[in-house]
Amino acid sequence: MAILRNEPVFPFKDEDYCKPRHIIVEGSYEEIGYDLATIGREEYDVKLRVYRDPVYAEAKRDYLERNWPEMLAQSKGVLRAFDLAEDDNTFDPTALTYDLYDEGDGGRVNFGACTGLVLPNEKTDTGAPFVSRNAEMVKMVLFSEMFGKKAPADAHLCFTRDVVVEKRPTGGYRSVLHGGHELLTPFCDSINEKGLFVSTFHDPSTYGVEGAPTSGYVWSGLALVQLMSQLMDQCATVEEAKRVILRSHLWQSLFVVHLLIADAEGNATVFEIDGSSGAYLFTDRVEGEPLFCTNHPLHTYPTPDTYPDENMEAEHNTFTRQIILRNKYHDFAMPLKRDDATALTDSVHVAFQDPEKAESSATMRTLFNCNADLSKPEINIRWHLGDGGPIAGTNHIKQRVSDFHTFGF
Repeated sequence: MAILRNEPVFPFKDEDYCKPRHIIVEGSYEEIGYDLATIGREEYDVKLRVYRDPVYAEAKRDYLERNWPEMLAQSKGVLRAFDLAEDDNTFDPTALTYDLYDEGDGGRVNFGACTGLVLPNEKTDTGAPFVSRNAEMVKMVLFSEMFGKKAPADAHLCFTRDVVVEKRPTGGYRSVLHGGHELLTPFCDSINEKGLFVSTFHDPSTYGVEGAPTSGYVWSGLALVQLMSQLMDQCATVEEAKRVILRSHLWQSLFVVHLLIADAEGNATVFEIDGSSGAYLFTDRVEGEPLFCTNHPLHTYPTPDTYPDENMEAEHNTFTRQIILRNKYHDFAMPLKRDDATALTDSVHVAFQDPEKAESSATMRTLFNCNADLSKPEINIRWHLGDGGPIAGTNHIKQRVSDFHTFGF
């Protein structure tokens, strides 16, 4: 076994919402796949998704052989852990999803979630790029309650069983992958030993189906939420990531997203798939300026002069958050410090007394924040534990959160 760690990140209390675990696996890619699948079977009740027809399985293996051999090797380990043949054409071994209920053909989710940013290395106190991101989600069962269905009695609320998976592959890039509902390719935040950082953000404008599985089904290429893991395996810079993306066949399921990608040299971009044409598009950080990412397409609305008219009381609105971030950024003294990145994302933290006024949802919360100094191969993560009382003079609710915990090499 190559499982070096599988333990709680911190001591949990029963009333804590997020209960993250830290998992470290090392060895060959096949061994890593086997070990994560073993954990999935034994501790997370993982069930592999089924292809609609064997031709999809054959095409997926062809795709991985050409584009992502690291995942092809991991999938062989997954199949072995599930006592399946290497050429099995029924089950998809490229995902180890858990705590997802009532997946189907999918639908659309009508809310925005998540905020991220990259501070310009040209203006930081150390010359390193600093990143920070908030991840929001409604505190309910995915996808039963989200689509108006009754959840199973023993269902886990979304992201309560969050994971930080550290992979140490023989002959490959070491990486930290963070997110809930997936063990093989956690899909929220990531960093590898070269300092490449990738995060996902909801983008309701793009194409796709939400609530549909990320594996099996009728998929032959790669779910966009899985792309983050491929970039961790294969790329050291933003330019390398762009080339990998442009030769990829991607679809949108589970959630429709765009990606914030940044590297240790200070390069940063947001990758989006245009909802009308399907074109793969990049919006790059301008030298000397920060890059902010919320939940609208930056290739359509890059700057405030292109935004619709905004109501500043609608604090969770994607355009309003951009304006709040930009205004606060200009209040900082130079040079910028790493704490400034966290202060910016804290300024748009989500927990509202009157969610309708804020254009949010009653149970929408910032479930975790992560930040990084990309000159170091590590990320810091802080989790939502619960609510406090109202904050006087604001529309906000106090939050009980964990300390920041550091993961890296």
